[in-house]
Amino acid sequence: MAPTAEFCGIDPDQMGQLATSLRGAADRLTAFSREFEGKLRQNGVETPALREITDIADWGGRQVSMLHGRIDLINALGDGAPELGGAGGTASTAAGGRGLIRLPDELKDYDLAQGLARMYGEDILVNFHSDLQAKLIHEHIDDVAKLAENPQAAAAFFALLSPKVRDALPSVIAATGSKTAKQDLAAFSKALGAALNAPALIPAFAKVRDDLVKPVDGNIVAWNRLALLKGANAPSSIRSAAARALVLDEFAKRPAQEWRAGSLGGKKYDLPDDLVAMGLEVLNGDGVAVRDAFSKMGGADVKLSQADKMKLFLDYAKGVGTGDEVADAFGRAMEAGTEARTEKAGQHSPEAATFALDLIKVAGSFGADLPWPAKDSMGVVANSYVHELVSGGRFDRAADRSSGMQVPQHWEAFPGVTPAFYLSPGDTYQFMKTFVGEDKVADAFDSTVAKFRHDALLGAARLDAQGNSDYFRDISLMFGDFGSVAFKTAKDVLGEEDAIADLTRDITKNTVGLMLGGVSFVQPVAEVGWEFAQAYIVSTASDMWADSFETQVQAATETRADLAKRIKYEMAYLLHSGGYPASEPPNELLSATTGTLKTYDELVAEARREATGGKKWEQLLQGKLDAYENWMDDNANLDKKVEHSSRFQTSDLAENLLKTRN
Repeated sequence: MAPTAEFCGIDPDQMGQLATSLRGAADRLTAFSREFEGKLRQNGVETPALREITDIADWGGRQVSMLHGRIDLINALGDGAPELGGAGGTASTAAGGRGLIRLPDELKDYDLAQGLARMYGEDILVNFHSDLQAKLIHEHIDDVAKLAENPQAAAAFFALLSPKVRDALPSVIAATGSKTAKQDLAAFSKALGAALNAPALIPAFAKVRDDLVKPVDGNIVAWNRLALLKGANAPSSIRSAAARALVLDEFAKRPAQEWRAGSLGGKKYDLPDDLVAMGLEVLNGDGVAVRDAFSKMGGADVKLSQADKMKLFLDYAKGVGTGDEVADAFGRAMEAGTEARTEKAGQHSPEAATFALDLIKVAGSFGADLPWPAKDSMGVVANSYVHELVSGGRFDRAADRSSGMQVPQHWEAFPGVTPAFYLSPGDTYQFMKTFVGEDKVADAFDSTVAKFRHDALLGAARLDAQGNSDYFRDISLMFGDFGSVAFKTAKDVLGEEDAIADLTRDITKNTVGLMLGGVSFVQPVAEVGWEFAQAYIVSTASDMWADSFETQVQAATETRADLAKRIKYEMAYLLHSGGYPASEPPNELLSATTGTLKTYDELVAEARREATGGKKWEQLLQGKLDAYENWMDDNANLDKKVEHSSRFQTSDLAENLLKTRN
């Protein structure tokens, strides 16, 4: 019969009465058959009919055994089920019996689950050791894995498995030295997850579920439960309750304890030995579970705020030998709690944003001293909250604001910039310190900022083209302020020389190198624009910049790089792409592919292709740029907007004001 979630009622007492009646009938048939068979044989009469009666009696006896086994199974699975009394009860209820036990109609699957539970819990996991035990565990692991396809059977398996065996399962598998330990534990975890996510239709499994979210004595048992839950993809409420009960509530109350589990499983499963880290691992990937755990951690006895609890983990990570495990797990838990990987930038839910605001302030208080394994996660959060960080660098409005969820007084919103909360410049600067110097993380964030800048400026150009707004200039100023904050951050963490060298190296390698044809690709317009914008911003914020940049670029290209002109071309390109009113550019400035102005890099590539017969590509490029300049000069409004927007991006006001605040 196909499994169904519909009601299936079984009365063990009445089934027992049926078994007793059947046993009596079988015994009477057997006695009758033997008596008459003897008498008939004495008279030479054949007895095939009596042999059939004997076979029926034997069948009845086998059914009695099956029924008693089924009664034991039903009683075991129904442990904890409420009796059905009142008008809806049965005769056995009225006589003092248990009445009907509600179970899904999957008895055949329950038999299989019972067989696996007995085989593992009463034999393989208790009577064998080492290599043979490892072999036997793995031999039947496919059957365990298949339990995940039938959540009720999975629930039956764990309900029938000895609690002592269940609580030792990860350690026992690891102790065998099995090469398939990770795969084997994953199968058990997946089956447990299926059971935890199923409707609570098997009463006995309720005790298993309740046990998993209760405190236990000893770090090893707690570690084993968390290890089993780690790969279970359990419901958010179970993850939060288990992590809190098994470690996090006690950690919030008394963090200065020994939290290492001393388990063999950590290395075997690539899981941390630190129990605090394991609690965070169970929460990872589930933002609801993370936020719930941090809001309730420690219970009523703990008066710490959510931010204080976050700081507790980072302080602990900096002070213990297992700190790297904790910092890494903490970082990934923060990714989940902020929904950094699941929600779109600029569209964060209030719950995730509130959590992120606390994190940014707490992590920022550590700055560059944040434990390094958490730094990459801070980069992930930064990418997702780029609207908040970029607008956090603004000094044009509410410069003395404090970070918070409410819109600051006198704040002016910009189109396409939709922060869920508002950071102060100081908090923005402090948080960016957490991942500056981590090359891959910082590069990924730069790429995110580049796309955001390109899209925001293009959107502003379209709006300005429709009326008298000056969003293009305002957003240019915002990114200019942010670039200045970003440079100060890099300079304060890496030192001015290294900060400039990193930026110069990226530009000469990825962009300016195109002038000599030494690079065979062109970066996306957005990233090229932001690289030069950063260089342009830094050029006014650092005394060391001009000489360093010009020297390195000239060495690479044998030509000077005019940043001011380069940034002007990008501004004109964005405005024209956004439909800002202007005369039609000369054909030689229009891309045959896009119909828009050619980018600076397109003009460079074109000049190089045309440099034949002794012509110098630099002279050809200059001719094209002269045509570009003449077209801008012929369009006063566009030229003015280009000029203002370019200049606004070189303000060093942000850096100077930050100096007075830090």
